[in-house]
Amino acid sequence: MKLIILTAGLGTRFKPLTDTIPKGMVPVLGEPLLKHVLLPFLPHVSEIIFVVNNGLGIKIKDYFGENYLEHKVSYKIQEEQKGTMDALMTCKDLIEKGELFCVANGDDLFTEKDIKSAVERKQIGMGISKKIMPKNYLGVKIEDDKVGGFTRHETEEEFVEDMFCNGFHILDDKVFSFDAIKTKDGELGLPHTLFNNLEKYPLNAIPFEKWETVNRPEDIPSAEKFLKNE
Repeated sequence: MKLIILTAGLGTRFKPLTDTIPKGMVPVLGEPLLKHVLLPFLPHVSEIIFVVNNGLGIKIKDYFGENYLEHKVSYKIQEEQKGTMDALMTCKDLIEKGELFCVANGDDLFTEKDIKSAVERKQIGMGISKKIMPKNYLGVKIEDDKVGGFTRHETEEEFVEDMFCNGFHILDDKVFSFDAIKTKDGELGLPHTLFNNLEKYPLNAIPFEKWETVNRPEDIPSAEKFLKNE
């Protein structure tokens, strides 16, 4: 199964560091963030496709090359920052008809155990984790082990515990035929597009016990603890 990693973002929250390196190359425990993202996948995927931007993204290619730890590596360029669905669409020509593939964000950390369990399902679905997140993050409804759409948090609390999409997906080529759905920011969102097509493209809820996302510099200490299994 191929792995597509979406890592074309500009990493604006990490400026000024990301003025000279892409977010995926930000050091965590002395190694690029993307290396930590990728390594747990390697025993369970056949090849890697990075979606990078047309600027500093070249530094990701310089680091991982065209073969990384006996895995073929390819690169696609997202010319403009138009969202995760737009980024995924750049890979259309690398996926065969009926082929299942994995999608992950370049700033989400998982354990090898969870990845193994998810890939062995060989089912179209969305990775789901129970986590405490800022209330503005949309939760995900789960109905009979199927994903049922977004939930909003009407609360005065700053953080909420809920089931969230953790950025992992197993999809097939049918997704490339969907009309992309815009988010409130005007970008083309992969989860939003999938949720708009649930009737004809049902998503299994794929549970992950552990998930750490690196959205801001303040997330680095938590990411380091995650990687140290603390």
